[in-house]
Amino acid sequence: MIRRSILALLSAAIVLPSALSAQQMTVAMVEDMDLAAPELPAGGDIVRVENRSDERFVDFVIGPLDLPADMGHLRPPIQVAEIPVDGWLQGFEVTMEDGAGSALPMDLLHHVNFIDPDKRDLFAPIARRVIAAGRETREKKLPSLLGYPIEAGDRMIISSMFANPIGTDVPEAYLRVRIFYSLEEDGFMQPRDVYPFYLDVMGPVGAKDFAVPPGKTVHAYEASPVIEGRILGIGGHLHDYATVLRLEDVTEGKVLWEAEPEYDSEGRLTGVSESILLMSGGIKVTPDHTYRIYVEYENPMAHPTPDGGMGEIGGVIWASKDVVWPELRRDDPIYVADLINTLEAPEKAGGHGGHGDHGGMEMDAMDHGQMDHGTMSSGDQASEPAHEHGAAEEHDGR
Repeated sequence: MIRRSILALLSAAIVLPSALSAQQMTVAMVEDMDLAAPELPAGGDIVRVENRSDERFVDFVIGPLDLPADMGHLRPPIQVAEIPVDGWLQGFEVTMEDGAGSALPMDLLHHVNFIDPDKRDLFAPIARRVIAAGRETREKKLPSLLGYPIEAGDRMIISSMFANPIGTDVPEAYLRVRIFYSLEEDGFMQPRDVYPFYLDVMGPVGAKDFAVPPGKTVHAYEASPVIEGRILGIGGHLHDYATVLRLEDVTEGKVLWEAEPEYDSEGRLTGVSESILLMSGGIKVTPDHTYRIYVEYENPMAHPTPDGGMGEIGGVIWASKDVVWPELRRDDPIYVADLINTLEAPEKAGGHGGHGDHGGMEMDAMDHGQMDHGTMSSGDQASEPAHEHGAAEEHDGR
């Protein structure tokens, strides 16, 4: 692998077709399908829920998992568990451990998602992504004055994927997702309600990963939020060789936020920069504007990258108490297709297989005002015009 400075020398001009993009075609096709919503599993046989009310956290423990050395990706059966408390979700951390509770390398985790099937997302009529984490995710906590409202009995679909690149067998591995929460009685002031949001360059349905052949690969997707609000925290998820990830206001021609992929000395992705935007008042988004998520990859090798690419943005948005979320429509074909994709396999919803969905509450963006990469962003980058990419891709490898 090569550092970004070398990768930048390999960039080439991009010519994007004006035709309907692959992502938009997928949504259009799904809207014409007669899909029946699948039944959710009644629970989970490899997940246990441990509420530590005295310490204000609840653990969701997934396992045991048998992870042989150099295995391919393992996607355990979907688990469904319930939130056990009323209050506000205020952060999370993920760890891998063995049967004795000792730490295991985070490289064993590819991703984990917590998805609420009973509430809709901001940019699409799909189940709400609440938490998303990968091997690069650090502990995430909201400032005490903000929280995502939760109720006892809220269902969470837990979708996870694992790998074992560490060279030794791990016969008994567990993933522990620790969710920090607060209760109404905990403070003089209750937290302001914020909500997770999620955008993927591959759109809301189908597979979320894509091939990254030699050279430059570009993907983008456009959407509008269903309510007005202000983004107070934002982060992203990428794979190796990513060079650009940004959110653009297409209507006004502005770059609203741009991430910086973080690489180690061997060129391996170690993280993605994040921004907390409380001091600047956040990034305002409205239903009458169109927004674009855009990603670029630079592959210097003579063959496609082994792990492919992904491009996702997530964070939290504050909305006025007067704002009314539209009712979740369980018969919406996009909701149904996304649920099938989540529960069964990407190809069931018109995708192409792969790593599944990593979207979600990258509450990754709200780590007590700390970014994973340098200083805080003001979120006000309007001086850089949005590029005219369209919502399409050049080398998609299909």
